Amino acid sequence: MSSFWRRALIASVIIASPVLGAPTTVVHAGHLMTEPGKPILEQQSLIIENGKITAIQPGYVAGDQVVDLSSAWVMPGLIDMHSHISVAVDIHSDNPFADFMPAFIGRPTQRLLQALMRGREVLHQGFTTVRNLGDPASVTYDLRNAINAGILDGPRIIAVEPQFGVPGGDYEAFAFGERDELDAPFRSRGTCSGATDCERAVRSEIRRGADVIKARLAYFGADDPAAGPMETPAEFTAIIATAHRLHRKVATHSAGQSAANQIAIEAGTDSIEHGPLSDANIAAMVKHRTAYTPTLITTKVAMESGKLPMPPDTYLKTQESVTKAHKAGVMILFGSDLPVAPQKDIPREFLLLQDAGLSPAEALRTATVNAAQVLDRADTLGTLAVGKLADLIALPSNPLEDLSVMARVGFVMKDGKIVRNDLGATAP
Repeated sequence: MSSFWRRALIASVIIASPVLGAPTTVVHAGHLMTEPGKPILEQQSLIIENGKITAIQPGYVAGDQVVDLSSAWVMPGLIDMHSHISVAVDIHSDNPFADFMPAFIGRPTQRLLQALMRGREVLHQGFTTVRNLGDPASVTYDLRNAINAGILDGPRIIAVEPQFGVPGGDYEAFAFGERDELDAPFRSRGTCSGATDCERAVRSEIRRGADVIKARLAYFGADDPAAGPMETPAEFTAIIATAHRLHRKVATHSAGQSAANQIAIEAGTDSIEHGPLSDANIAAMVKHRTAYTPTLITTKVAMESGKLPMPPDTYLKTQESVTKAHKAGVMILFGSDLPVAPQKDIPREFLLLQDAGLSPAEALRTATVNAAQVLDRADTLGTLAVGKLADLIALPSNPLEDLSVMARVGFVMKDGKIVRNDLGATAP
């Protein structure tokens, strides 16, 4: 961490330190869902001090600041487990791949400003935490640090900038139709060859500031099914084992090839992203307790646009993977893959998960309880309980009756700070 961020973080700690007699915020929740799947409580008060929930009491009690959400449904803040807020793509453009280019070769300040704007919009949609799994512009660590320091407003970011894969994978100039001489801007810091080099790359990135590691299985195996995976088990074992030793979770991008997925699962990845999955993959995920982030909305929108090259049955196969994995007991996670899925479409993921067989409560758990558990942050996030961070949202109607209301979030609080309030009256 640079000396600038050290000074900023020290200042933020001083500013945010608990103060004796600090103001108390009380949220009057007409309908309170402390945890999706548990009974909804009526007419409750959440007492919030220093960014945390200090009490939940029946009835409406007084406080230094009162937020009247007595006509709303209140639930935990949402967690998007697969996002790329620093990348801009229009899936409906003539050449969506061209939209990726500025992320690799554009000015970092432009990418940072775009990421800041997009992050604020995501926060206003109710996502108080995002796991940002890849940033070619390498601006996410600085954005995360500035948000953590209280310098900027935005969602809590769990970040990694490079994606870890082997040479000949997806992040090289030839994959974008460019000359080999232009390879440097496209080559990720996570590109590694052999177990020793992959250990080095992971260690180096964690020291640089990675909260999580994003491994990437190359599309080569999906493009040429007769070929085996480009990655070796030793390489993926090195990536995952090194990350785990340094207390970082690993999310693995899947290109849909069963044999490649199996390498990552057997090596101990914490989640598989995208898909689809084979029956053998699902059985191994149950055995290894591997979570699944299907990003159904990305595949759905891509199929609807017709702009990305993929087999016509990809969405149905991914949906079937969710259905089978869920029935088998695999933990399902909410992921949008923003910006491949346009921001306005992100809440559709809840409906698509329901279409795949999850109940409304189970769909909501993918973005709350399940996500917090996989992040190792269940002690602070994912439910509304005493001692946890005051991350909460409010909706105009019951999401358990109609998940489409998740697109109509009208109140957002993060760390006890109101960042959106279209539903409740606030009184001093």
